[in-house]
Amino acid sequence: MSKFERIATFISVIEENGFAAAARKKDVSTAAISRQIAALEKDLGIQLLNRTTRQISLTEIGEDYFQQCKKILSELQEAENAITKSKNKATGSLHVMANRYFAVTHILPRLAEFMRLNPQVRVHFQLAERFPHLEKEGIDILFGVSIEGAAELVRRRVSGTRYVLCASPRYLKKYGVPKHPSDLVKHKYITHSIRQPNNVVYFKEGKEIHVNPILWLNDSYAMRECAIHGMGIVNLHDYMVADAIKEKKLIEILREYQEPYKNIYLYYQKSRYLQPKIRRFIDFFGVRSPLSTSLDPADKPWDPEKWKEEI
Repeated sequence: MSKFERIATFISVIEENGFAAAARKKDVSTAAISRQIAALEKDLGIQLLNRTTRQISLTEIGEDYFQQCKKILSELQEAENAITKSKNKATGSLHVMANRYFAVTHILPRLAEFMRLNPQVRVHFQLAERFPHLEKEGIDILFGVSIEGAAELVRRRVSGTRYVLCASPRYLKKYGVPKHPSDLVKHKYITHSIRQPNNVVYFKEGKEIHVNPILWLNDSYAMRECAIHGMGIVNLHDYMVADAIKEKKLIEILREYQEPYKNIYLYYQKSRYLQPKIRRFIDFFGVRSPLSTSLDPADKPWDPEKWKEEI
């Protein structure tokens, strides 16, 4: 039995006006209550109560001790109540990293509503296409990546994607349409500089083709624009190129060889999920719903042989 518990018992005896009443309230025996009070008096080296067969009363020093203990316990209760309230209140700085596409399409359109609901959260947003060290860089949430993270991180699926190899009609008209993955070695390939390795294209059943890139970029949108301008072939997530393919600015190639769908995740540190600001962001934005701009696996690819008729 801790000293704190003995003090609480002492206060209960006074407030309930007796050992028996305090014992009933705590659902213990009267003897147990008596032992706790005796142990407290022994520890303090003073007598707190005057005991008779009919009643108890506080000694003079016991009265002072009782009032001080009540004040301290009241303040402690207020402090605990404040902590309980803060546990449910989102406050402080929230550091989020996402690539440009997910920021613009998935987060920014709803960010105003999130901040209206959580007015004491200050959001620090970084646009980047890399997998940071969340703890060292102070990142609370990494949003919208298909890369597998470290085992100690927690992830939540937010969507799905697949890689799409594509090039502009102008490029394919000039250099020809790859019919097999091995044909890529003859083509101009644009790669993402953070991919490891960035000179390999992976296909289903574990097949991989080593290519010789002509251009390295650290931004997927820039890769897409270079492809649209006829500079080469890119391998990007479907949501990055879906609109360009529908508008026939890009043409998908080698679709039958591509890997199946991949999951897109948000990541966070397990130890930090209890913080309301992080939990609320994840619950608000981490909805497992498909992206409306993604290419449907059942869509029929555009026939490349139609370029001559349409460009």
